Amino acid sequence: MVKQAAVVVLLAFLTGAARSAGAQSLRGLRGETEEARTDQQQPRRNAHPVVAITFDDLPAVGTLPAGETYVDVAKSLVSELKANGLEGTYGFVNGDKLASRPGGPEALRIWLDAGMNIGNHSWSHMRLTTNTAEAFEQDIAQNEPTLRQYGEVRDWRWFRYPYLEEGESVEKRRAVRAYLSEHGYRIAQVTLQFADYEWNDAYCRCRAKQDEAAIARLKQSYLDAAAEDITLAREEERLVFGREIPDVMLLHETPFTTLMLPDLLGLLRKQGFSFESLSQVESDPAYADDTDAGSESGGTFQGQFMDSRHLPYPPVEPDPYQQVSQLCQ
Repeated sequence: MVKQAAVVVLLAFLTGAARSAGAQSLRGLRGETEEARTDQQQPRRNAHPVVAITFDDLPAVGTLPAGETYVDVAKSLVSELKANGLEGTYGFVNGDKLASRPGGPEALRIWLDAGMNIGNHSWSHMRLTTNTAEAFEQDIAQNEPTLRQYGEVRDWRWFRYPYLEEGESVEKRRAVRAYLSEHGYRIAQVTLQFADYEWNDAYCRCRAKQDEAAIARLKQSYLDAAAEDITLAREEERLVFGREIPDVMLLHETPFTTLMLPDLLGLLRKQGFSFESLSQVESDPAYADDTDAGSESGGTFQGQFMDSRHLPYPPVEPDPYQQVSQLCQ
């Protein structure tokens, strides 16, 4: 009897253990399946992102440090772009700056002779939200003789909206887009932009004071802002498109951005980015989409979709522009 009872107890223990193991195995399988399902639902970070670098407000923009000219800036910028294999980079031209910026024509010729491209940024950097569609279209057309003269056979029919504003009403937006399409333009959208021009005035002041410690702070702040913008933009793209799309970065031909370009390109490479042309990047199907909605503020390509779909933006650190503006005063 004792032996029989022992056998019964042993069998019960083994059966319970087997059931427990099976249950744990099943829970594990369910957990893995749920994790896999959750993982599949979350758009993944692109391991091989690409970006096209572009510049606005050519031929020259921003305050100059003492003893430096816009021609000097243009020479330094194209030298760095060529050193990184970025011939063909687009710069978007405001024709009125050719006369208002000393050395403007020579700076633009340096840009083009180095193998770069130009596009239309309107004649006077006109703000669409405070002007009629007709006036804005006239400003675009006024810029074309300059683009033909300097761009010659290059493909200059790319348009970058000043301030990234595409119209506060859907009617105005549609009217200008129809004009651009009728005249053979493609829109040069932007997905990455961190207001790089905000650091330039402080840099010129700190240069004048020979304050190397402050310049070092400016450099770090600039790179930190760029890194945060890249991270946030990629997250926004995943929210809007369900994936990361090829990017377009907006920069300005200022002395400080020219100085920082090697470090900025290094930052992009560290994050896995490779570089492609504007036309290659915008051949992605996402760029054929349109919010078809007015916006007072404009903004990045993905940001326009975030706004039109009323999607909450990811949390963001306070911008550094106030602190930057106070340096070397």
